[in-house]
Amino acid sequence: MRIAVLAIVLAWSGVVAAAGAPGSAQQGAKLVPGHGLKGTGCASCHSTDNWRRVSFDHDQTGFPLRGRHSLASCSGCHASIDFSTAVPTGCSACHVDVHTGEFGSRCATCHDEESWRSKFDADAHRRTNFPLTGRHAAIPCEECHLDQRDRRFSRATVDCYTCHQADYLRAATVSVDHIAAGFPTTCRDCHNPFTFRSGRFPAHDACFQISAGPHAGIPCLGCHTSLTGTLPTGACATNTASCTRCHFCPVMQQRHTNVVGFQCKDRKCYECHQFTTGTAQTRQRRSR
Repeated sequence: MRIAVLAIVLAWSGVVAAAGAPGSAQQGAKLVPGHGLKGTGCASCHSTDNWRRVSFDHDQTGFPLRGRHSLASCSGCHASIDFSTAVPTGCSACHVDVHTGEFGSRCATCHDEESWRSKFDADAHRRTNFPLTGRHAAIPCEECHLDQRDRRFSRATVDCYTCHQADYLRAATVSVDHIAAGFPTTCRDCHNPFTFRSGRFPAHDACFQISAGPHAGIPCLGCHTSLTGTLPTGACATNTASCTRCHFCPVMQQRHTNVVGFQCKDRKCYECHQFTTGTAQTRQRRSR
């Protein structure tokens, strides 16, 4: 009885060994068509420790598995486990193009193997018709490219006012009423991409220098009592500039005791102290 049982155990062990040993699979087991290529042994991918743990140097195929690709299962790309048939290496062979061909088939221009997070940053945006500078560089793509469902990004270049209309109108409550002042909607004429504060008005220097010198950085309403119709005409006569708001008459009268005909009036201040480009260093005309 013991001899019969021992014979059965030994026979069963032989069956298990034959089924589990990678080397014997080629001899007795039926291979998946195309799975065991000619001249390829099971040990090229499998080991005796764990049959399911596959190790294969994919670099030799010309398509190295990097990033998330290294986590894909063999059947994830080789659906039939038939390695005799070449698998297309283009991104669109496995991944649905959510941009519907808008950017062609060069997915690697914006994406890499690590994730689908776009690499198309502010630096890459320089190659478009709207370079991202200043605070524009920190804006999420979807804030300007609103088509989040279809991920389409082709759009005509817009002017400042298209996005900043609310800022243009809000200026009436925080600084200068742009509409009443007649300011155009070409925001970049006075502002830079970093901030709406410290706006510049280049045409002002032709009448009174504010881009540099002692009056640089002063808010518009710091000198002007009001601003209406400020489009530059070259006349240099808005009649709203108030020098005496900062340069008090009692102090100025003491400083100008030797100036013949001195009058502490806004227009008179301007006639002597224009600070225009090229004459900014001449702060006062001496009496003859």
